[in-house]
Amino acid sequence: MTVNCAYTADTNIVKQNIVKQAKAMGVEPAIVLSIAKTESGFNQNAKSSGGHIGVFQLSKTTAKNLGINPYVMEDNIKGGIIYYKKMYDRFGSMELAVAAYNVGPDIIRRNNNTVPKYTRAFVSRIMNDYKYYKKSNL
Repeated sequence: MTVNCAYTADTNIVKQNIVKQAKAMGVEPAIVLSIAKTESGFNQNAKSSGGHIGVFQLSKTTAKNLGINPYVMEDNIKGGIIYYKKMYDRFGSMELAVAAYNVGPDIIRRNNNTVPKYTRAFVSRIMNDYKYYKKSNL
């Protein structure tokens, strides 16, 4: 993995943890790194105005459903990867899984299994980062 000097050691620890857990769970590291980068900039202390928490910006409800503590970095990472994997297994494509990660699976279903207009920029940003991380041969 290429290390960008602009990142702190803490960011590198987060990224290494994401890659390790993704590989252990059979998920491509490049996609979940991309989600974490967009969601929080790899910041476990990130909190959204909507109450989403940590590296993967998990809601308390999602975290509870996954049986993880979103305030613990390792749990947050595990939960984010599990949730992405569930969305991928449900929709069968990275783009739809990323969109569902962002807006929820019910909205994707109601949108005839397509990415809603209002989340296309989010999905595009993640897919661009995915291509970058994929080239890094994680």
